[in-house]
Amino acid sequence: MEKTKETENSIKIQSINRKGLKIKIESVEGSTYIPHRLTDEAVDKFMGREVGETKKKKIRDFDNEYQSCFYYTENKKYGIPASAFMSAILNAAVACNIPKTQIKRAIRVLGDILPLSFKEVKKRVDHPRRSGMTSAPDTRVRPEFVEWSTDLIVQYDANQISPDQIINLVNQAGFSSGVGDWRPSAPKSSGTHGMFKVFQDVKHQGVE
Repeated sequence: MEKTKETENSIKIQSINRKGLKIKIESVEGSTYIPHRLTDEAVDKFMGREVGETKKKKIRDFDNEYQSCFYYTENKKYGIPASAFMSAILNAAVACNIPKTQIKRAIRVLGDILPLSFKEVKKRVDHPRRSGMTSAPDTRVRPEFVEWSTDLIVQYDANQISPDQIINLVNQAGFSSGVGDWRPSAPKSSGTHGMFKVFQDVKHQGVE
């Protein structure tokens, strides 16, 4: 029997060239970070409405609402979700005319809650309008971090993207997307909070 010859159309899959990059980011001057974690109580209230359950309105505890907005690392320090930066990067990809799916395949921002460095944390009180027919004013009490920074650990496939491209994309994410409440890309209340940039005075390190 004659042996079948391998055709030029046979599948060839290149091995992953997995690399890591540590990137220090810092807030843009004057752009504070406003976290607003979704509490278990808020989730229960939302789920109750979904299944038709109603509960009596409680007197609001603004101190408790303020404390519940924080994210914490495993060692109970103030932190910021790594997923917030990945979302910002994916939104920035659109601004750069790059499909989100391409970036999802090329990079990952590792970690859960990243340690947050900052100069000061303040209690911020705002009175935004509620959604709905009445648009009545509401009261929001949230933390506000001044001069904040953190480190991103980015895992990437060097066959698809370079460190310089990643840094450019992170800078774009800090400018056009941001993180936290009142960020530039917020769907309902966009602002200039949560903006960041790559720290220029530090040489970015490759990590395993």
